[in-house]
Amino acid sequence: MTLALVSDAGSDNGMATIQCVLNSLGLKSPRVAYIASEPDPERCYYRATQEIYHRLGAELCHYVELETDFDAAVADAMFGFDGIHLSGGDTFRFLKWLKKRNLIEPLRKYLSEGGALIGVSAGAMIMTPSIESAWLCGDSNDVRLQDLTALSLVPFQFIPHVDSDIKDGSALLDTLSARYADVNSPSPQRWDKPTAELCFCPDDAGIAVIDGEVIEFGQPVNYRAGS
Repeated sequence: MTLALVSDAGSDNGMATIQCVLNSLGLKSPRVAYIASEPDPERCYYRATQEIYHRLGAELCHYVELETDFDAAVADAMFGFDGIHLSGGDTFRFLKWLKKRNLIEPLRKYLSEGGALIGVSAGAMIMTPSIESAWLCGDSNDVRLQDLTALSLVPFQFIPHVDSDIKDGSALLDTLSARYADVNSPSPQRWDKPTAELCFCPDDAGIAVIDGEVIEFGQPVNYRAGS
């Protein structure tokens, strides 16, 4: 299994995390496909991400749209690439359309067959068992997604963009719960108490998982309820 989970792909440790995963592929110039979390008609976010991969010696060269411009053949073609980048954005909207396009199981299969998945912010949260903690970074379930189960590639939930000055998981949970209490209230599934392991990830941090080994970059903060 080859994964990268980062908050900000352009930060020093975000790039180091992605570089670690790309290096593990053993290829001179890995080719990476990109799944947009929502429409990007001017390709602004895509082009910015292309530049990051160029700096890392890889080529981001295949754009997959999930909504109105979805093309099943284009989506199928991405599984021939060395890596797939799951972009940042609206986590609930992203997961809704991945499920609508029946891409959850193909992504798991791709990973099991040696592909690499690189998730940024929302994309990283979708790699966890559930996105029920997405409200802790301000995401609102405006699409009224009922089933929040996700790819379940790691055993923890991922919360990006946290304050790097707070090093205690319990304090981070209390801070974010208070900050985004109004965001949680209208959600179809309210998340009152954490029941899983959480990984709080500042922008300049990331986690790589390579063949079962977890490699941390920067200072992600791990928290388990009751610990």
